[in-house]
Amino acid sequence: MTQAPEDFPPASPEQHPAAPAGANPPGPAPLVPGQRSAPEAPRSAAPGPVLPQAEGAETALPQPAPMPPMIEPTQPPSALPVEMAPPGMVHPGAPPLAAPGMAPPGYGHQMPPGVPPGPIPVSAMPPWPGGPAGYYQPRPEPKRNHLVTLLVVVALVASSVFAGALVNGWRPFAGEAGTIEGLAVEPGEGTVPSPGPDASASEVLAYLKEQAELVLDAQSESLVNGSLEGWLAAYDPTLHTQMTGRYESLHQMQVSRWDYQIASGPIEDASGAVPLYDISIALSYCFVEPADTCKAADIVFDTRWRADDAGMRMIEVSNSEFGEGPHPWEVTDLVAAVGERTVTAVPVAMEARLEEALAISEAAAENADQWAYWEKPDRYVIYIASDEEFDTWFGGMWDSEDVLGFALPLNGTVGGERQPSTYATVMGVDRTGWGEGLTSVIRHELGHAVTLWAAPSERYADDTWWMVEGVAEYIDHGDRALEDYDRMWDVRDYVAQGGCATDILPPDEDDDTLAGSGKYGCGFLGVHYMIDTYGVDKFAEFFGMTAREGASAVDAAQTVYGADYAALMEEITAFIAQTV
Repeated sequence: MTQAPEDFPPASPEQHPAAPAGANPPGPAPLVPGQRSAPEAPRSAAPGPVLPQAEGAETALPQPAPMPPMIEPTQPPSALPVEMAPPGMVHPGAPPLAAPGMAPPGYGHQMPPGVPPGPIPVSAMPPWPGGPAGYYQPRPEPKRNHLVTLLVVVALVASSVFAGALVNGWRPFAGEAGTIEGLAVEPGEGTVPSPGPDASASEVLAYLKEQAELVLDAQSESLVNGSLEGWLAAYDPTLHTQMTGRYESLHQMQVSRWDYQIASGPIEDASGAVPLYDISIALSYCFVEPADTCKAADIVFDTRWRADDAGMRMIEVSNSEFGEGPHPWEVTDLVAAVGERTVTAVPVAMEARLEEALAISEAAAENADQWAYWEKPDRYVIYIASDEEFDTWFGGMWDSEDVLGFALPLNGTVGGERQPSTYATVMGVDRTGWGEGLTSVIRHELGHAVTLWAAPSERYADDTWWMVEGVAEYIDHGDRALEDYDRMWDVRDYVAQGGCATDILPPDEDDDTLAGSGKYGCGFLGVHYMIDTYGVDKFAEFFGMTAREGASAVDAAQTVYGADYAALMEEITAFIAQTV
């Protein structure tokens, strides 16, 4: 995703100014997306693009919400790839490492068999927006070697690039197979009369639009009631194999709401021997939760239809795009399991690990739910990917192989209006491995989901960055002792270099691996201090006013703590200096 120059943060005492235009950079840019400053503007004022409306179309599409700032991928604790680090190498002054095959201090689980001592290979971040950037070379004399380098990449990429659509109605999930059979809709059914040979183009298109709507309504009912035959009846036979896989994926995820509306079209394409019709479709869907109360996710995608004596049928279906797509079930055959709090889906090739994935996800969700101070998520949806899927799902938004996962906020139609509604979380298990690495990734990402779920005006600026990332780190860290925090070595070295002396600023393009990791660690310690000193309730109020509702930290500090924000930051940075 490309950001405009004005979206990058201004220079500050801990951020070097950008090089002038045309200047040769001193070296490869660090792999960190830019941090929006905009301290007084919680969201970008520029609306995203909307779908074109067909000429004469009657459907009024709700305008999408503006795009909120993008939460940066996190920098993992600095480390060398496993094959480059001598086994057993430790940071000077670090506590003794656990024996081979055992978990490091603070974890009660064994490492997978055959995993040697040494860091998980995580050493870079996603590319800087606006163009490719090189990877940092490993440090020539590395000092640190974490057994578990844990933190994940967070990419809260706002939606708002699609046109939404009002829902067609609510349909509760039916667990058993339904009885809908045959054609999705019989030709000629509906209220618009079939046009005669002398009918105008507008009359023909009005009739075909209603026919397509009837097909879509019947297909939706077929899906949520468990009729594969009714689902496939809306498609040309050439699509049946592909759409059988999609049906199975959605049915395993217990789709409970599937509401279509035509966003634009039909638009006739008469260039071939048989006229075809292009229709853009808006879809609102949910999993598991009752359709009349669930938090829906919206997508918009293009379709091509053929009209003949058998009725209207889809002959082509495109995937959703623009950073909110394709959703995993659009491009991958999935198997899924549903727990008390999560829907966990994996590619069919990982079916043998599904039970394990669900257990990890459910435990992470239970941990995250303790932070539902604002709105409790109705259902966490977690997708686990191999590298192949990770490079495809939701546009494969991160090029770096060291990106471990991301949490993506999605907009949905709620009460007839499109608004921030739900989250999709994607984990790259080929990068984390199964076990502690994956556990930490999911805990961190669900930490973002629970704290920013349905946030009315997300604010991710210089004065809230440390809270957003710090609380996700805090949620992942859990109730382990402070000295067991995985980034503590990096924070110590970063502070020794002058970092976090007066403020906690987000990563910028001049940061190396140590600085990026150190800043995340400072954010964690800052949140730890505020909760330990002033209580979790006040921090929740402070976070809600700033990160969720868009108030500046300066104003919120006076309201919540009755103190100057600069004075609070002095307390935080003094605590960091004393702790490390």
